[in-house]
Amino acid sequence: MNNGYMIAVEGTDKAGKHTQVMNIVNYLQSRGIAAETLDFPQYNAFFGRLVRDYLNGKFGSTRDLPAEYTMLPYALDRLQHQPKIAGWLRDGKWVVLDRYTYSNSFSVAKYPRDQWAQKIQFMEDLEFNQMGIIRPDHNIYLYLDPRISYNMRNTGLKQYQNGRPDIHESDFQLLYDVSNVYKQIAAANPKTWTVVDEMRADGTRMGIDEVFSHLRPVIDNLIRTGIYTRNR
Repeated sequence: MNNGYMIAVEGTDKAGKHTQVMNIVNYLQSRGIAAETLDFPQYNAFFGRLVRDYLNGKFGSTRDLPAEYTMLPYALDRLQHQPKIAGWLRDGKWVVLDRYTYSNSFSVAKYPRDQWAQKIQFMEDLEFNQMGIIRPDHNIYLYLDPRISYNMRNTGLKQYQNGRPDIHESDFQLLYDVSNVYKQIAAANPKTWTVVDEMRADGTRMGIDEVFSHLRPVIDNLIRTGIYTRNR
């Protein structure tokens, strides 16, 4: 039996995932709940380096490779870190992840909409069934207008990007379609997904604290219901 609980925070580029992951971890710890965090991809790990090369365009453009292939290095990176995650869960800790399985939605999004369900099914089968990757207990999707993500593509660049946006950040249509893939998955799984819309009614973006004010009740509900104790 594992007494821990896993939350995956998902979203397109520049949605502030890391900031809100740390807010969640700090909030859990303030409530006396042991919490750990990990972000994916792990760019300095073996498979994470393959992801890094792909994002830098070494293997061609986003659409040069089929989904079944572009999903693999991301999935293998997660597989490599399963022992650490499983250990935290066995110890009864909450694990809050910055991107996880459903970040492979970018591979789904490069296909016509009528193929999304099939590619989503492959993504879930690959990781949860074939690889035995631990399924998140809850997923949080931080929605940000893809136009903002695209306009911010030259800000906050990571070291691996060598001073320029990667091939995902540079593709507005991909960012737009990914946001809709996430919405489709969340709508199909309302018990295990929460969507937090970072956009105000007037079309401006919420601040960090304002976004977390919408996240806090979600975390409180998960704590209150006690569903984090379960058999895996």
